[in-house]
Amino acid sequence: QAIWLKGKLRVGPPCIDFCVPHGSLQSYLLLAMVGTLVAVGGEVVDKVQVKTALVSVYDKTGLKELGEFLAAQKVHVLSTGGTAAKLREYGCTVQDVADYTGSPEILDGRVKTLHPKVHGGLLAARGVEKHEKEMAEHGIMPIDLVIVNLYPFREAVAKGGDFAHCIENIDIGGPCMIRASAKNNASVTICSSPSQYGKMMEQVRENGGSTTWAFRKNMAAAAYALTAAYDASVSQWMATQVTEPPPTKTVAFEIERPLKYGCNPHQLPAGLCAVNGGEVPF
Repeated sequence: QAIWLKGKLRVGPPCIDFCVPHGSLQSYLLLAMVGTLVAVGGEVVDKVQVKTALVSVYDKTGLKELGEFLAAQKVHVLSTGGTAAKLREYGCTVQDVADYTGSPEILDGRVKTLHPKVHGGLLAARGVEKHEKEMAEHGIMPIDLVIVNLYPFREAVAKGGDFAHCIENIDIGGPCMIRASAKNNASVTICSSPSQYGKMMEQVRENGGSTTWAFRKNMAAAAYALTAAYDASVSQWMATQVTEPPPTKTVAFEIERPLKYGCNPHQLPAGLCAVNGGEVPF
């Protein structure tokens, strides 16, 4: 249930207060999220402790600092391939995903993390007796933090790669993990870019090893924006490779320069945007 009390939206049980304006867009979005959790019998929990992290990255930027941070926080890490090897060097307790799932990487690495023990750990609704019983039956551990970035598809196209090369640079497992984590933001934090590592580490330090729901939702929104732009790039390129282009064209705008003026006080600022990873002409 949710009630307004002394200017705050109180959600429970358990009782958690959120400082959002009455009747605001934020309050409606929060109520919608609470309704989604209630529909599956889940709990509303503000702070979730980071005990287990899944790390699988193509871009290794910032991985040393991240690995040392996870080791200091005593986080159990699930990882794959070269990422796992690097994290062990940085002092992390790492379990290979293949060992955890009992299924080896197959098909030249095309299938690594597409497994119920991975996605069950990402999507299970915490506090739901049925979900927790199924997790115990199938040996699924809850995953609290996901660090994933994607194959460089745009770069492969920009470098003039042939059709087969560009196809191989379409990431499948990464977007699946990102979308699953973002959907379950009530319990899971998703970092989809090395630029977010600093904010995530600061968040965990400030909250005694946990992340807040507000932070997890912000990260989920950024994650969905990333996968939408990624799919837009793939779709637009694929449309140039066929004799019958699809009836829908998707364009992604990336904000290059936020603008101070041109919007109402209750709206987000406007901005000058680049299209599909291009450059602004000035």
